[in-house]
Amino acid sequence: MDSQHKLWIEAWKNSKIFQVEKDRIKPKTYLFSSFPKTNLNGFQDAFIRPVLVGDFFSRYLRMKGNNVLFPMGFDSLGLSSYMENKKISNAITDDISFAFEQQMLQLGIGIDNQKKMDLKHEEFLGSLQLAFIELYERGYIKYGDIDVYQDKSGKKILDTYFYKKNLVPNRVKAFYLDISQITESLVKKIDELPVGVDIKKNLLSMLDIQERLTINFAVTNGASMKHTFTEPEYIGAISYILIHPDYIDFQEYTQYEEFQAIELYLSEENTNDFGVFTGNYAINPLTGKKIPIFLSVREDCPIYFANTYLNATDRMLAQEELLSVIDVVQNGVFIESDFLNGLPVEEGRGLIIEQFVKADIAVTESYFSKDKILLSSLDSLGALIPFFIDQEGFLYSLKNHLPFVLSSKFRPVLSDEIDVPGNVIPGSINHIFSSGILSILAILYDTIGESYSIFSKDAVESLRAWKKIKVLTIPADEIFEHVFVPLCLRCIIEKEKKTELPVLFEHLNLVHATFDEAYHKFSKANNNLLDFQKKLEKYSGDAIRLYFLSKPLDQDFIFSDTELESIKNLRKSMKHLYQAPFIREEHLKQEFEHLLEVCMEALEQKDCVSYVNELITFFKEYLWFQQITHKEGLLFLKLLYPVCPFLAEEIYHDIYKGKYLISDDGWIT
Repeated sequence: MDSQHKLWIEAWKNSKIFQVEKDRIKPKTYLFSSFPKTNLNGFQDAFIRPVLVGDFFSRYLRMKGNNVLFPMGFDSLGLSSYMENKKISNAITDDISFAFEQQMLQLGIGIDNQKKMDLKHEEFLGSLQLAFIELYERGYIKYGDIDVYQDKSGKKILDTYFYKKNLVPNRVKAFYLDISQITESLVKKIDELPVGVDIKKNLLSMLDIQERLTINFAVTNGASMKHTFTEPEYIGAISYILIHPDYIDFQEYTQYEEFQAIELYLSEENTNDFGVFTGNYAINPLTGKKIPIFLSVREDCPIYFANTYLNATDRMLAQEELLSVIDVVQNGVFIESDFLNGLPVEEGRGLIIEQFVKADIAVTESYFSKDKILLSSLDSLGALIPFFIDQEGFLYSLKNHLPFVLSSKFRPVLSDEIDVPGNVIPGSINHIFSSGILSILAILYDTIGESYSIFSKDAVESLRAWKKIKVLTIPADEIFEHVFVPLCLRCIIEKEKKTELPVLFEHLNLVHATFDEAYHKFSKANNNLLDFQKKLEKYSGDAIRLYFLSKPLDQDFIFSDTELESIKNLRKSMKHLYQAPFIREEHLKQEFEHLLEVCMEALEQKDCVSYVNELITFFKEYLWFQQITHKEGLLFLKLLYPVCPFLAEEIYHDIYKGKYLISDDGWIT
């Protein structure tokens, strides 16, 4: 590390400029950037822009006299992080986050070392697991069957919520967040967000608002059967109906001569057979065909309309029972579907709903088809699920034994070594929940170090006091975990505490990915990971900051050593400007006034990229070959400070003979 860098890191540490204060007078400002995913070598994947943007605004706001909360941590809960660390130390140590912490310091990112949110440490895990338990106790987290995608090995499960895979979902027992109680308030929260229509549509699409159709079927014995379809476009493909004995009096749907067979079916110990025919049929109002009705305990739901077009298991059962299987789609268009024939499947939904409602034989209503968010992961490492389970499937809460952690031998243990009956539930809390709750737990920054309830009076007061995140900076592909999930959690807190919390954020920066010059993402799989430490040593933290902050956030970033070398030379030129003597008269007064105006406008718009490029353009057009007055030099230096903090401190030190820090000086007045 450059000796000057070390000097200023130590100076900032001693002056405690990054420490959150318990100050009632200073305005409280909250910034949040997504945490980097750790490994043993720091920013190898160039995941740096969100962090730098957050630090840019935090430095500016601190100079304005704000009490700034800009939490930074290390997302070290993943399996790869643990295993890479294990190769070196065979234990869970600070090695995982050490490289990141050092590189952040060299980049000039403000870190308060007294309050570290390293996500694998007990101080965070306890609060994370407590939130998990409390959400379970309040009925928002549930344990049960949920549809997931699984990879071929079966060792990974993915949420069907946002992974658009061409796979058939599998049903597994897992923990999930049930948001059905808060969907209406969630829609309202999304509408309140200060973002464009496209982002709101993206967030609403995560609820997948659909139309469902409730239809009355006529039964051949004169009875009627009402059923609600969530996929009405496939109504023509119904091959049979299963009714559970607990649904209603089966005699209403059963012919007399079938009673004996039904009683025998229900009296047998093994009632897992397909079912028993009731002797009656329902009439498909679309095709007019008869649909055989069976009494069955096979399905958990009270009534099940088997659609053999969509479900391979239903098709097999229908064939075993010698029932006709109706195919209603061929080459992407409807067949055997009356007025839908020849139409693409996508067009079928709207038309069938329109026609059935028009014919006055159905009622339609909107619903949210996605109201469960998977919280379990099959990874055996990470933030462990704070529940045990007995042989009968009963869950035991570990609320009194938090945090529930891994031993040095990578075995789950209770920190106070108290045994709990039962078995550890396989897997851990997934990344979606861990990341989604970060912006809420970070509010409890002053008290972190103990398990802290997100439903406590103090927590709610803290959420109100910090109001909202002033600038939220996240990768463009992480809007689900950093916007949607926190919105869900805030809606739950509001509902439980009967209170109104502020809008989640004031401004959102979505940052696109970084690629190498061959347009490949930096990853181990692509064999192109950066040696970021060498880049820091060669180009300095200032040059890297200037480079990354000068490129549009909404565009893919192509990392180029040639461009970085050019930025390094630009930084040198800026330093050389201050080595020449200042002139006395007013020199570039109008130009500086304009620069200040456009920079303040960029800050008002939360647009750090325009701000940085204005500085670069101004320097190249006006300052490169000109001398400036002392006042003008100081003004440009203060504007430069959020971008190149080391350079600004170094020059400020020379101007004032080491008496002051520019970071302690106020913002431009």
